[in-house]
Amino acid sequence: MLEKLSEVQGFDLQLDALKEERSQTPAELLETRERRTDLAHRLERKKQDRDELRMRVANTELDLKAMQGRRKDASESSLRASSAKEASQYQNQELQFATRIQELEEDVLPLMESLEALEQEVDALQAQLDELQPTLDAMLSDEEARVADVDARAESIRQQRDTLATSLDGSLLRQYEQVRRARRGLGLVEIVDNQRCGGCSVRLPIHVIQKARRGPGVVRCPSCGRILWPKGDG
Repeated sequence: MLEKLSEVQGFDLQLDALKEERSQTPAELLETRERRTDLAHRLERKKQDRDELRMRVANTELDLKAMQGRRKDASESSLRASSAKEASQYQNQELQFATRIQELEEDVLPLMESLEALEQEVDALQAQLDELQPTLDAMLSDEEARVADVDARAESIRQQRDTLATSLDGSLLRQYEQVRRARRGLGLVEIVDNQRCGGCSVRLPIHVIQKARRGPGVVRCPSCGRILWPKGDG
């Protein structure tokens, strides 16, 4: 019975290994995915900067257009003035508006230059992202195929394991599974050199070894609790 249990454990260890294999995402894929995430974040930040700058440029251009309209109105009003004093007032307004127009024109130029530079940065980042995406897609496809292959192998082994497990005593199987969970892998171990536990290497008391050799009951290591198997003794 313990020999069959050892076979079940062999399947369980294979499943453990496949679980670990499944979790090992290729480093190149992780790096590429991280690079794409970084590019996407940088692109998003640049787009936000660009949009904010676009708004500043648009607002400045609106102010400029409004000032140009007010300057025109002041100019036309000075021509229609009914007195020299009134004409002088409108001319002073026109001069003030002209000064403000010059200031706005001086402000908007560097903003537009900065906006153009940001547009170029956005385009460059987008190009890098577009270039990287097909590579990442291919890697993800390969990874999906790899995981599917591992899952298929695991399912085949799991079916064999479950079929064999049905032939075991239910109590024995439950004890094994409980110990295996507690000990993260091994629930059944051999008695090594007829004296030591194959799990924790503790030297076993003589009466424990004798009890395990006599069978048929389940004997567990008094130190680690694993089921002891005197392999080769029947």
